[in-house]
Amino acid sequence: MIRVALKGLAARPVRTALTTLAIVVGVAFVCAAYTLTDTMSGAADSLTHAAYDGTDAVVVTKTAFRGSQTADVRAQAPTISAGALEQVRHAQGVALAVGDITDTAQIIGTDGKPVGTGPYFGVGFDAKTPGAERLTPFRLYDGAWATGPGQVVIDRATASSEHYAVGDRIKVAARGDAETVTVTGIANFADVKSLGKASAAIFDLETARTLFVKDGYDRILVGAHKRSDIRASIHAAVPTAELRSAADDDRFTFDSLELFVDIIRTVLLAFAGVAVLVGAFTIFNSLSITVAQRTKEFGLLRMVGATRRQVRFGVLLEALLVGLLASALGIGVGLGLAAGLNQIFVALGMDLPAEGLELATRTIVVSLLVGTLTTILAAAIPARRATRIAPVAALRDSTAPVRVRLFARAVRGVAGVVGRPAAGLGGAAGRLARDNAMRNPGRTAVTASALMIGVALVTAVTIVAQGLQDQGRGQLADTVQARSIVTASDGWSPIDPKVEQAVKAAPGVESVSSLRQDGALVFGKQEGINAVDPASIARLFNYDWKEGGPEALSTLGGDGAIVNDGFAKEHGLGVGSSFAITSMRGKQLQLTVRAIEQSPAFDVLSLGPITISHAAYDTAFDQQRNRLTFVDGPPDAVAKALAAFPNAKVEGKDAFIDSQTAWIGQILAVLWVLLALAVIVSLFGIVNTLVLSTFERTRELGTLRALGFSRRQVRRMVRHESVITALIGAVLGIAAGLVLAAGVVAWLGQYGLSYAVPAPSLVAVAIIAALAGVIAAALPARRAARIDILKALAYE
Repeated sequence: MIRVALKGLAARPVRTALTTLAIVVGVAFVCAAYTLTDTMSGAADSLTHAAYDGTDAVVVTKTAFRGSQTADVRAQAPTISAGALEQVRHAQGVALAVGDITDTAQIIGTDGKPVGTGPYFGVGFDAKTPGAERLTPFRLYDGAWATGPGQVVIDRATASSEHYAVGDRIKVAARGDAETVTVTGIANFADVKSLGKASAAIFDLETARTLFVKDGYDRILVGAHKRSDIRASIHAAVPTAELRSAADDDRFTFDSLELFVDIIRTVLLAFAGVAVLVGAFTIFNSLSITVAQRTKEFGLLRMVGATRRQVRFGVLLEALLVGLLASALGIGVGLGLAAGLNQIFVALGMDLPAEGLELATRTIVVSLLVGTLTTILAAAIPARRATRIAPVAALRDSTAPVRVRLFARAVRGVAGVVGRPAAGLGGAAGRLARDNAMRNPGRTAVTASALMIGVALVTAVTIVAQGLQDQGRGQLADTVQARSIVTASDGWSPIDPKVEQAVKAAPGVESVSSLRQDGALVFGKQEGINAVDPASIARLFNYDWKEGGPEALSTLGGDGAIVNDGFAKEHGLGVGSSFAITSMRGKQLQLTVRAIEQSPAFDVLSLGPITISHAAYDTAFDQQRNRLTFVDGPPDAVAKALAAFPNAKVEGKDAFIDSQTAWIGQILAVLWVLLALAVIVSLFGIVNTLVLSTFERTRELGTLRALGFSRRQVRRMVRHESVITALIGAVLGIAAGLVLAAGVVAWLGQYGLSYAVPAPSLVAVAIIAALAGVIAAALPARRAARIDILKALAYE
């Protein structure tokens, strides 16, 4: 049976190749997902070592809780006093200690806009202390370190992209408006030009304290003498401080880089999942057809003594060999895909110091398992069918029909409908194509199922995402009453209060109100805290009140709070209830619930569940910059007033809503790429089916040619049949997606999610499916048209 399996594969190279390709794509994405992300993780680890290896400890002020880099609202940590620096320097075992500031500063490009997409690091580095270079990840590439006001060192990537050189005068925006400074040096970040798309403006330490309005330092970086344990001595010197490792402090957000790597891995594995699932249907269909076509062969094997078990073994062995071949090819293609994606990330600025692709043993094992197990599982049913062939019946019939009940009845009906244009406009070729699709609905169903799966998933998620987008837009339209909204240029960094003052002075501005945010410990969990001006916010921001009303804003004072319904239910709070919040610096506020607002079904703005007044906020929190500034004034006038603040941007209400919901469109774009992948993989299945059915219908095609069918008509018939099959997959996929989306929307009904059917997108799906059918028919149609008439008539 081993020889039979090997000869069977060798005798059908086209089927073997197409079946193999169907699974290669999925394995390639699995391999690429792990290889690329392992490479990026290794590069990130390399950067971490380069950034932090020279620092033996980081000293920070003790805080009430550890802020999370990935929280919706990040908490602002308090500074450590300048006096603590001298105490640390005199601690036993300390060889070197310098203050450090890592904040936000944007380098302004030649176009007047901030360079890069962030993060925007503003760093205070004490170059005057001998040996301080040991404690910084920045390596001076050209020039000298900044040593006073009006000087800056910039990252090499920014210098290259903007053609800045040592001695140039550039603008940098830290707090408030941009200042003109002189570039004294250019630095690498460890072994790379910059950390991804981040930019870095490195100032003298004392200059940074002034720029960023710091009364101390963000942290103290410590280098120890060799073999010295400095933990106990530093604790004794500064009992109010906390010691961390440099990597644990993570001032350059490598945790965020790891999160990005995890997202990339998840997305690529999702692509792999779709490709493998669609490929499994292709393999199942291919083997089902070939088992039917090899009825006589299996019958002969049974006649000469092969048992049912041996026949099953032969079919599964073929599947195993195809799976191993596909896995091996998939790993090779996956390495190429990973290399290509890595080059794309490098082009986008993710220049990580990787020495080559990292192909782990785990990646090889997982890829081989995915490829082989998928093919074996897909072959299980066809293998079982092969064992059920009675030897005598097999010798009577050269071919048995493929019997698949899955969607067969629905396929026959859909084929009759979508095939009408072909039958009406395509003449005899079109009618025969429709009849062929309806003649064996089981085979057509399985062929169409490969495409149906991808279309169903994309349709369902597109509808849900469209509902989220519509709800998010509607929510913002109802809550935001301002004509203009001011945010940081990147949309998420805080903006200096000077921006608000400049806006108030703009002509035509009638009202301005800003929202600040920070994190606090509430009921043992970090929660986002919003701070508003009760006197002005109601005119520009509309609360959806559940208990209480607008009058509650005027009663906030220094101890009042508005909480959302979800938070109130979770903690058993009502109007008049009291609870405590604790800021990172340990300041506790006792608050009384003045009102309860409806929890947003979809929190587009990532607002915290607790809102307090500016007066209460200022007593406990260090973050004095604004997250959002709402303006009752024309965007053009506000934009002119902000000309001196390139790190701030103003948007009209409609533009603001568009920008806040744009990420949903980006998710939809990824989903459409998934659809394209499903279409590509399903093409192999359609091509495979058409090629196999061409062999099966050799005598039929020869008869048609003998009766006067031209080669062009034969090609047209095969093309019509391919398009009909693809449209069946699209129609059934859309229908299944509509039902699936309806279930999801009903399940999420408590959140107010709407059921929005994007008709243009669904029409586009059908058009894409039809085009896929045309493409898939190219090779089979050509083979069918080239059949020799006399040989075809004699074919058995």
